[in-house]
Amino acid sequence: MISGRALRYFDTVARCRSLRQAAAQLHIAPTAISRQIDLLEHQLGAPLIERGPNGISLTAAGELLAAQAQRTIRDLERVQEHIADLKGLRTGRVSLQVAEGVVAGLLAPALAKMGQRYSHLSFDIDIASSNQMVEALRRGDADIGLSFFMPRHDDIVAYASAELNHHAVVAPGHPLATASELSLHTLAKHRLILPHESYGVRQALERAAHRANVVLVPTFKTASLETQKALAIKGAGVLVLPPMAVARECQLGDLVSIPISSSELEAARVDLCVYRHRQRSFATEACLSLLANALQTI
Repeated sequence: MISGRALRYFDTVARCRSLRQAAAQLHIAPTAISRQIDLLEHQLGAPLIERGPNGISLTAAGELLAAQAQRTIRDLERVQEHIADLKGLRTGRVSLQVAEGVVAGLLAPALAKMGQRYSHLSFDIDIASSNQMVEALRRGDADIGLSFFMPRHDDIVAYASAELNHHAVVAPGHPLATASELSLHTLAKHRLILPHESYGVRQALERAAHRANVVLVPTFKTASLETQKALAIKGAGVLVLPPMAVARECQLGDLVSIPISSSELEAARVDLCVYRHRQRSFATEACLSLLANALQTI
């Protein structure tokens, strides 16, 4: 029988790839971790780690156990949260995976408000593509996904949705900055800054370009929104984003957003999603409710 302590120790070592760093995080002696890992290896009948000059590496068996350990520990945390809910303690942690474009205009204000209302809740926030979110929700690595054009699956539930129009975004000195509306044909003639093909926004843009018989070839391709904006501010090219993703930069006069013809580019669907087959804690339910309300106001 694998103990919870041994599993947590091993999970920490797997993430740190160092016994010394893991011991520092856990506030215990490295020898205590070594004893627990030796016990795990004895119970499982296979080596889990290899020690080398550059630190710890996991064996094939260690990689399998590390993946399972993360899920098991997260499940135990959820049970603890549910028990706390029964006691009315209103504590817990919510793991979110979100599109970077919704952070400034939607996620940050909503979570700031939630933190004021429920001071004992905490949040883990990761930036991911919509496809990555689906897998994270299934694995239990995320409680909530918030992204553009989340893929439809029977086990992924859209708790709430909203629609946003995407604009072309350029520096004030760009040749397109004074336009009142732009077509995809016009965009195709300029240097473009776009996310990778795995992102739902990029896929929607490609579908629209195909219908319009236009080929969009990005000069810059990056998943980082901050990189996209930095390039656009320097006049390197044209972004395609919802206005709320660049609201601050537009207010400061660093960027200008221009509508794209609605007959060519469909509105971007923003989906707030959860995994159908997982019981939700009070913390997750409260976060979902607040985010759903915020979606209705954008």
